[in-house]
Amino acid sequence: MERSRSAFDHWMHKHHFTFRDTRGRNITVQCNLCLPKINILSTARDSTSNLKKHLECHSPCQMRKRQHSEISEPEPLFHPSKRLRSAVWEYFGYVKDPGGTINVDGYPICRMCRKKVSARAGNTSNMAHHLRDHHPKEFAKMNRKHSVVCRRKIRDTPSSDAPSSDGPSSYGPSILEKETAEPSEAKEAKIDPTIYYQTSQSRLNTLVFNFIVEDVQPISILEQAGFRRLIEILSRGKKVMSQNAFITKLEVVFNKMKGELKVKLDKVKTLCTTADVWSVQDRSYFGMTCHWLEDNLERKSAALACTRIPISYTCETIIAKIQEIHSSYNIESKVQATVTDNGNNFIKAFKEFSSEDDQDVEQSHFEDLGSILCDGEMGGDFFLSYFLPPHQRCASQTLNLIASKDLADAVSKGQTGKLHSSATEKCAAIWHKVQTSTVAADAMESIAKMKFTFPCLNQWSSEYYAINKLISLTDSQLNELTEVLGVPCFTPDETAYLTEYTDVFKPVAFALDLLHGEEKCFLGIVIPTLLTLKRKLEEKAANTRLFSKVIDSTVKAIDSRFKQVFDSSDARLATATMPQFRLWWLPEDERESLRAQLVTEVLQVDQGTEETETNGGSVHEDEFFSYGPGSSSNKGGKREASEEVWLYLQGTNKDLKCLNEFPGVKKVFIKFNTTLPSSVPVQQLFNNGGNIMTPKGHHLSDEHFERVLLLRYNSKITTALE
Repeated sequence: MERSRSAFDHWMHKHHFTFRDTRGRNITVQCNLCLPKINILSTARDSTSNLKKHLECHSPCQMRKRQHSEISEPEPLFHPSKRLRSAVWEYFGYVKDPGGTINVDGYPICRMCRKKVSARAGNTSNMAHHLRDHHPKEFAKMNRKHSVVCRRKIRDTPSSDAPSSDGPSSYGPSILEKETAEPSEAKEAKIDPTIYYQTSQSRLNTLVFNFIVEDVQPISILEQAGFRRLIEILSRGKKVMSQNAFITKLEVVFNKMKGELKVKLDKVKTLCTTADVWSVQDRSYFGMTCHWLEDNLERKSAALACTRIPISYTCETIIAKIQEIHSSYNIESKVQATVTDNGNNFIKAFKEFSSEDDQDVEQSHFEDLGSILCDGEMGGDFFLSYFLPPHQRCASQTLNLIASKDLADAVSKGQTGKLHSSATEKCAAIWHKVQTSTVAADAMESIAKMKFTFPCLNQWSSEYYAINKLISLTDSQLNELTEVLGVPCFTPDETAYLTEYTDVFKPVAFALDLLHGEEKCFLGIVIPTLLTLKRKLEEKAANTRLFSKVIDSTVKAIDSRFKQVFDSSDARLATATMPQFRLWWLPEDERESLRAQLVTEVLQVDQGTEETETNGGSVHEDEFFSYGPGSSSNKGGKREASEEVWLYLQGTNKDLKCLNEFPGVKKVFIKFNTTLPSSVPVQQLFNNGGNIMTPKGHHLSDEHFERVLLLRYNSKITTALE
């Protein structure tokens, strides 16, 4: 009669022993490692602990060798021969005995931790519990696979009342088959397993809060039944935060963000701000952003305000808001310039109340301070004027104004005015057809084999690129398109005119794109861009037959509208400290003067740095005097300002990183190139606000609206959003 199986039969070290006999509930074996000595050992039928202790005491090297081999090359596991329908079997299996037969003893082994789990009579509950408790990531993966199989089975089964008789009725494909719906390993690695089992209510509230702020969702979504049901199901019964809870958390997070931002700005020496006014839904908002350069010349940006102002605001309102925002962040003395558009209220405010040094003062005039305080003739905003920083007009908008007004006026009044009007009217008719009809849009894409861009209001470059894309079609494509859309065909003269138009004014579109940047766009790029644009237009004038007078008018407009920039010492120094330009853009007779200004600035920034380092500390007598060897003016290793500037100007490396070799020039670069040439960042702030200010979804007060907007904009430089 064959003996019943025991724990010894599937023990991994049984090859070191020879079975002898069964004695009741025990068995006896002989140790092969003790030969030629005969060593008979006894152990329980359901345990091998005595045998394991014997190996550890008398043959520890065999135990270590076996353990090392199992760690490096674990014994392979196999599925039972019968068909398995549960997905949990992918993570369990049995070993084979020396005869090659799968040892299905009801204790499958986990493939991850090699632990045995009881699974008698085909019950897999213990196996699933083992995965859930010890391997949650694999358990979550198994659940997702199971849901995919169920969906596939429901989709492929023709009727729930008449299942197929050729295969399994309700369990889908076997786990041993390849599943095309299985997610990639890269995606699985990104999934946090704790999200399924350890998401607390506070963590859920944080995730929902971040979702609303980061994705610019309306706060009303918190009260929508579908969203609440989705979150409650995914979080296994947890509740969605209310609007009142959102507002409370918003105040806490906003105060944390503002505190962090103040700490950052306290460490910044020079920065610039951009300001603009945004009107939407019969409301007006005053927005402001600030920008600075880190020591590695990386630009950082932050939003300071998007506050409500009266719909009929004046320049006094603008002055008060600028002063209020600057003082709230303690940056009044650090602002190098404020960049705005060409709006009349901004121009008037800075023209009358700016503290720029280069303003023309015809006559000094003194007033009695006491009379001013008593009479109040100047108004309360009079004193705020002394805190306004220098004004920098948006170069991008100024150039866009030249292209859309001065250039357009010159074209319409010239001999080609009628030709320009007829050609652009046909282009506008095509754009209108495509935008208002899906049939026309499909026809356009099928004929042109590409998607078309459409011009935006008050943006000349978008109109230019739309015309350029349209005129890039062949004559046959253009004729077919106009015929399908029911638009008058372009004449040969109109086609030739548009072709020459896009070729001549291509440098204008490129310059607009260049000045529209933020991260790698500096004030020092404005003058070289304008000078290069003028040179390229003048080169085009010699070869064009239609636009020579238009080019002359455009060049004059550039000189007129950018006169302040060309004459600005700040803009000239910003350009000189850019390795890409240095002094190469200047005429020979003007270079020496600007070089002397640069030397003066290097001396001033170095002196300012030394004063900052010694501020608040005691000064030694030797440090007070600066004569003789060892004095501060003759310290070894410090390059003279003039020598440093000379070496910098002689260099040819155009990479910004080369400024690390010239610390004084680098400080001057940071001082003057902190200023942006464009007010685009504050416009982007308003674009984000437009997604929140929807008629259906806006239920925020003006204060809370501002906080949501600033939190989203500043999420990259603060840790307020977890």
